[in-house]
Amino acid sequence: MHRYHHSLGGDRLSALPDSALVHVLSHLLSNEAARTSVLSRRWRRVFAEVPVVNLVDGKIVYWGRKDMMPVCFDQQVTCAVLSKGQATAIRTFRLIVLDGWPVLLGQWLVIAATSGVEEVDVELRYLYTSSLKLCPFGTSDRASADFGGDVRNVYTKTPRRLFRCATLRRLRLINWTLDLPSGFVASFIETLCLRRIQAPEGALQQLLSACPRLADLTLEECPSATEITVSSDRLRSFSMICCHNTTGVVLRTRHLRSLHYKGGLPLDGSLFDVPNYDEITAVTIDICEDLTSKAPEEIGPVTDLIRRCKKLTYLHLGLRPSMAYYCSLFTAVVRELPELRQLVLKGFLAADHVVGSVAVMLVNANNLEVLSLFPLDPEPSKKKNYYDSNSGDEEDVPYSDSDDEEDVPYSYSDDEEDGPVACTRDYHPYTETENCIVLDNGADYDWMTTHLWRMNIPCLGGSLRRIDITNYNGNAYDRILAQFLLSKAVALEEFSVTLSSQVSPQKKEIASEFRSWRCNPGAIVTCTPSVSQNK
Repeated sequence: MHRYHHSLGGDRLSALPDSALVHVLSHLLSNEAARTSVLSRRWRRVFAEVPVVNLVDGKIVYWGRKDMMPVCFDQQVTCAVLSKGQATAIRTFRLIVLDGWPVLLGQWLVIAATSGVEEVDVELRYLYTSSLKLCPFGTSDRASADFGGDVRNVYTKTPRRLFRCATLRRLRLINWTLDLPSGFVASFIETLCLRRIQAPEGALQQLLSACPRLADLTLEECPSATEITVSSDRLRSFSMICCHNTTGVVLRTRHLRSLHYKGGLPLDGSLFDVPNYDEITAVTIDICEDLTSKAPEEIGPVTDLIRRCKKLTYLHLGLRPSMAYYCSLFTAVVRELPELRQLVLKGFLAADHVVGSVAVMLVNANNLEVLSLFPLDPEPSKKKNYYDSNSGDEEDVPYSDSDDEEDVPYSYSDDEEDGPVACTRDYHPYTETENCIVLDNGADYDWMTTHLWRMNIPCLGGSLRRIDITNYNGNAYDRILAQFLLSKAVALEEFSVTLSSQVSPQKKEIASEFRSWRCNPGAIVTCTPSVSQNK
């Protein structure tokens, strides 16, 4: 192994051994790592030793800016694959491709498989096909659990050679058509993630049955997943996200630790068949369906599923139409989870009774240590926010997911169902006067401050150490809940908030307000701007 010896005042980075430099470059995109080869003779051959091919199609990154379009993406990938030295195997192969040529895609994957690849992560995007999320509860008039006619039989087929690769450990495929060889066994695949996969009848189950060492399985928006059986006894984590055609899941493992379900309300308690619920320590339940018209007994399959997992330490609840909806039912479940340490609540926080419901959810979480809140955005209001953001119009970034299919036809709307909903009143209850900022009549401030502060919540008096809030908007409900938690959590060590784009410019003022509310003056307050503000 080469080591560069530098004199006093020399380049200390270049003095690192090749193995360290290769490790650093392996965390960069391949086109960025390749630029280091022109730094000096010392760096010239380091890139060729990096066992990673990691590229994003320039047509995605620079969409609409033809003057900045880099060299042909097909050429980039081919050069990255062929530039590796004879002693350098491709261990990781990651691509995001727009309208890729199927022949080339197959050749790249076969070369990677022949080289001894351990991780394959390839996402395909298509310019002129629907990007609508496969969820029947979405806001679009065309919302459906199945692919539309413009998408069927369009996705590129997976190369069969890939599934015979003896070194492959982790496989993630997005927007492919599953084409499997007959009689194969993927003995070494431990992590499998399939998203928006089209598959002939029985093909998906064939793949799952051929992975006897599977430890981590994620199925997302796969309409062909109807009845699933996973026989791997090593399975520790299972996620099923918006597979709305699924009627039964059998997990033949006694080592399952994490279960993630996102979809509509299960019709009964037979959706999941797990031999040992007692071993599950983390459960995520995200219900896409509006629960407004649902009777308590219809919520039963969800509460029963949580109740079976008696050793839960982590619980994530995403409910509609609001955060902590049906809180009385879920509070009764939390009472039966004495080992619960982390609670995550996601949903709309746009009414005084919702703030109260969140507080009620905490009453029986006696040993809670971490509370995470994800308030979703209600319909935008014309009134200014409490902090009067002057951030201006945000730049449209085609590479990010979007709900607008016309502007970004190849992107995928992950959060389409999290969009605006009709509101009966204005949920930005702060208006400005000449000398002060006052509450609108929309929020019953007196009710909340009178009743909320009287509640006895044991975890706020001792065990709660950390609070995280994502997408903080600074409206009345956000502020009252934040003030209540900060003023009551006597042992709080950290209060971390990610601000929405509207209030990100007022980060310092918001952080100062949070600090003034602390019961424990030693608690660390952190405010982070939204991702769009960091770009």
